[in-house]
Amino acid sequence: MKRSNRHAIVLSATLGLGLLTASPAWAIYKIVGPDGSVTFSDVPPSTPQGKNVQSLSAGGGALPENNFSGFPTALREAARKYPVTLYTAPQCDACDAAREFLQQRGIPFVEKTITSNADIKAYKTLSNGSDRLPFIAIGDTKLPAGFSSSNWGTALDAAGYPKTNALPRSYVRPQPSELVPPPVVKKGAAKNGTSGPAEPSVLPPPNPNAPKGFQF
Repeated sequence: MKRSNRHAIVLSATLGLGLLTASPAWAIYKIVGPDGSVTFSDVPPSTPQGKNVQSLSAGGGALPENNFSGFPTALREAARKYPVTLYTAPQCDACDAAREFLQQRGIPFVEKTITSNADIKAYKTLSNGSDRLPFIAIGDTKLPAGFSSSNWGTALDAAGYPKTNALPRSYVRPQPSELVPPPVVKKGAAKNGTSGPAEPSVLPPPNPNAPKGFQF
């Protein structure tokens, strides 16, 4: 009986991945209004006139093809079809455990950090308002926030990732980066002493390096 239940879980995860791959990759849009106001949405604005719209795709994530050099076939295909993105925050024990889990299993992934107000707004949009971390996306599939080695393992199995570490020794993991890239200062702006609308600053939480209000 237990075996049947386990197979049902794997089948359910597989069907979920299969259904989602038929739809476009989800994305978060950063929308800067004419007055400098910044909002985030999972739907592009219907009237973008006068607005600066930037797409922060889920696969903001996806690894470049040349990073797959030397990958075994199964790992290469899984990484191409279902790229993994991990969302974390500093000083987060659960995030550290999640990262270690992926590394030990040999999962190539991109890590996005949540540290600024802009990051938090974007994260709440893509996670349906969740204030929990870590968070993982496997292709277009978003798992419930919070680390669960069993649930994550089942989803990775369904995506076709090898159960044991198959990464080549030459593989170099990409460095973590902010979910919302910092604004690019235009040339000449520094000379004039202006840099356009300022991005929200890092929150001052009780834990000096972790976003306020987030649960780990």
